[in-house]
Amino acid sequence: MKTIKLLTFFLLTILISCNLNFYGDIDLGADFYYMVEPAFNSIVTPVDKKKPYNASTFIIREVETIGVNNDKILVTSIVNDTLKYWVIDKTKESKELGYDKKSNLRLSNVTQIDSIGYAKIQKEENIIMKTKSDYRKKSHYE
Repeated sequence: MKTIKLLTFFLLTILISCNLNFYGDIDLGADFYYMVEPAFNSIVTPVDKKKPYNASTFIIREVETIGVNNDKILVTSIVNDTLKYWVIDKTKESKELGYDKKSNLRLSNVTQIDSIGYAKIQKEENIIMKTKSDYRKKSHYE
């Protein structure tokens, strides 16, 4: 009986200390992650870069589509029934600029752009977009 308790304690300790991603978060590169789980559905950046799945800060909420290549992340989101277009430049340093009204962290390399600029970047960078539903199906949320 004592052996079983020790073994259980040992296994629990290992599981707790591991940095596991149980929710299917997607690493987009340059310390940006897509939280696929429907309750979150956001682009985030980790509080501690060495432990990216422990705690995160919201960058863009209510994600609709995401496209990624080596240099850029394109995101659309819906805010108050309005479609917003975002570009994240992974080649530039992320400098914190404060927080917006909804407590999203503002970063120097994350920019809201218009639909024409968005379409131009998507075409020039050959970025293939995926919907939140595509990611949710892959992670078995739908």
